[in-house]
Amino acid sequence: MAGERWARRILEKELRRNVEVNDDGSSPGMYDLRIGPVDAPELAVECVGAVDPIRTETWNVGPARGPLKLAVTGDWTIELTPSARIDAIKQRVEPLLRELEERRLYDVPVEYELKRYDPALFNQLESLNITHASCYRLPGTGKVHLGMTGIGGAVHSTGNAVSEWVGEFLRDSARRDVLSKLERSGAVDRHVFVLVNFAGAPWAVESYLTLGLEQLPPEAPHLPTPVTGVWIVSAFGQKGLRWYRGAWQLFEACGDGIGD
Repeated sequence: MAGERWARRILEKELRRNVEVNDDGSSPGMYDLRIGPVDAPELAVECVGAVDPIRTETWNVGPARGPLKLAVTGDWTIELTPSARIDAIKQRVEPLLRELEERRLYDVPVEYELKRYDPALFNQLESLNITHASCYRLPGTGKVHLGMTGIGGAVHSTGNAVSEWVGEFLRDSARRDVLSKLERSGAVDRHVFVLVNFAGAPWAVESYLTLGLEQLPPEAPHLPTPVTGVWIVSAFGQKGLRWYRGAWQLFEACGDGIGD
């Protein structure tokens, strides 16, 4: 998989060792990457993604599939919440957009002001988990682009939240198989490579990995047994963070030898 290939290139560059693909599909429960021979590995690495499953599913069945082509006059963008049901959008949004065009409402944020002066329209939009509807070209071709609300706030630059988060993330029952694979590996060192996708971690962690990394976290992570090290990188970051041999360190996540 792409994430595992990326992790392998990073590990090889940072550790200056040959990293082998361990999970060749020959048997279930194999960990992903290793340094050293199969029967006596020095390092076992399991790769795992930190994702928001609801947001990811909505994105994959909606915005990722391109614009809708509807019988409306203009071209529109519609912003949705992560819990929006794309099948309901496809069934009900066309007459709703036609109504907006007939009323010459071309920029409609779904907020308190709309609820106050037009509660019926507000309820229609909110029931579809639409947060904003905007016509950006009139006349257009009837294209309706779907987007999703983002997250944000002040950028966290100290990394305070990382140490606590990564321990809790790895202890979650969803990562039980990650720990089991490493436990069975028999390796001297057992690391987890965490790829943080959009909204897959709290904003304090995500913003630090994406826009921060100006200083290292002040606290050591409380890693679950049998994990001895962890590598953390944002899908959108230029650098990553690792806990390696008792200290936080930065590493390059793209560039020569790794890829863009």
